[in-house]
Amino acid sequence: MRLVPGLSGGVGEGVGAAAGSRAPDAPRGPSAHAHLLFVLGEYALDEGTGAWTQTIVDALGLVGFEEKAARKALSRSAADGVVVSRRVGRRARWQLTPSGRETLLAAQERLFAPGPERDWDGEWLLLLTSVPESDRRLRHRLRTSLGWAGFGSYGPGLWISPHPSRADEAREVVRSLGDQVEGTLLHARLDDSAERHRLVAQAWDIAELDARYRAFIERFAAGRPHSPGEALTELLHLNYQWRRLLLADPGLPPTLLPPDWSGERARRLLLDRRANWREIGRTWWEQREAASGVAQPQE
Repeated sequence: MRLVPGLSGGVGEGVGAAAGSRAPDAPRGPSAHAHLLFVLGEYALDEGTGAWTQTIVDALGLVGFEEKAARKALSRSAADGVVVSRRVGRRARWQLTPSGRETLLAAQERLFAPGPERDWDGEWLLLLTSVPESDRRLRHRLRTSLGWAGFGSYGPGLWISPHPSRADEAREVVRSLGDQVEGTLLHARLDDSAERHRLVAQAWDIAELDARYRAFIERFAAGRPHSPGEALTELLHLNYQWRRLLLADPGLPPTLLPPDWSGERARRLLLDRRANWREIGRTWWEQREAASGVAQPQE
């Protein structure tokens, strides 16, 4: 099961304090909660030692979130069972729970996969769903979670995926939404190449997705951070923008993609920039951890 709260999109975006207040119908902005999970995934997952509150607050401040938003993200992650706090004098140190660690490992496996799936036997997974027409929030949650699982909409109540191995994930999506949502899984084959591409064109907007990958490449290929803090800032932007792309990308087998597909170039750029900026940003992280370990603020 790989639905990741805050990373899979199953939880809606919030607004960073840098964006100010938001009208009820205004577009949602970047989520402090999602950025927090990226911070923990990059610097608290491997070491297993956790982080001080102030280190986390300062890290989220690099991308525009005020202290209140950062602390709220921590509280929300604790309520989700992702992290737990441990008092050290007047300070709090946050550590991943076993389930939180499993959650972030699953997210990293999906987000930072070393390469695309190469083998495909032509089998499709179909999901027939029934959702109350009046419950827009439930329908949005279904659409977002199935999108993360690699499904495209082929019409009202019909979802398709070239990943039969994700049947259990689809079942879990339906189960997690409660008794109001019903789902039936079917397996099918379509051997005609032209028909396959027609099906893909109807279920997903591949041209629009390709344009977004090209914009990602243009944005991050030129990135040259000049300090550890700038490297960590760029790393968080990189991860967040990649997450947005994967929420929209079904991960189609290469045989179903156009020959000039830019997604693979974007993935290689992601892996290169992430490895580089992560190591440079570690200097900032370790310095903040050391300073926060000496300071004695009331948390």
